[in-house]
Amino acid sequence: MDFLQGAWSYLLLQAYNAINSSPSEYLPQAAYFYDTYYQPYAPYLAPVYRFVFLSQSYFFRYIYPTLYPFYTLADNALHSLSSDSPDLLTLGILAVVLIVSLKTLDYMRRTIIYWISLGIRLGMWAALIGAGIYVSQRGMEQSVEDFGWVWGLLAGLGEEGEKIGGRKAVRSERAARRIAGSGPRGRTRGAGW
Repeated sequence: MDFLQGAWSYLLLQAYNAINSSPSEYLPQAAYFYDTYYQPYAPYLAPVYRFVFLSQSYFFRYIYPTLYPFYTLADNALHSLSSDSPDLLTLGILAVVLIVSLKTLDYMRRTIIYWISLGIRLGMWAALIGAGIYVSQRGMEQSVEDFGWVWGLLAGLGEEGEKIGGRKAVRSERAARRIAGSGPRGRTRGAGW
């Protein structure tokens, strides 16, 4: 723990010294940025540095000693699980892949439903606007007359469809009775059922 705290402090101190030293010996462009942008704002950045160093100090003094045992326990448990039984690791990877694929499929489903509903809504608005334009150009009386003609045409087609469907249904019922009557038990009606 002391080694990590010391290493972290050393790295932060080196970064702080590198930032505060003049970089003109390294790169002239960096020296320009340092003199132009950093130097005028250094007094404003000092509280930020102080906050970072105090936060780091607080972390290593109070939080790190509390979390370190949990970290080592979790690290050892995960290491033993991954090395002793790779089946669990395979199942974990499979679960992650399954979750990601299900999320992707859900995203695709929502996208498709959005575009379909958008198309339906646009079609309905276009039909409504088209009907409004039609009524405004033809007049209300002529539009009602035209609507009645279209309604009659559709009703006639519906009645014709019912007649044709009824005839087909009667034919299929007769065929079913014929097949049922000529089964292996003889020609008695309903013997095959």
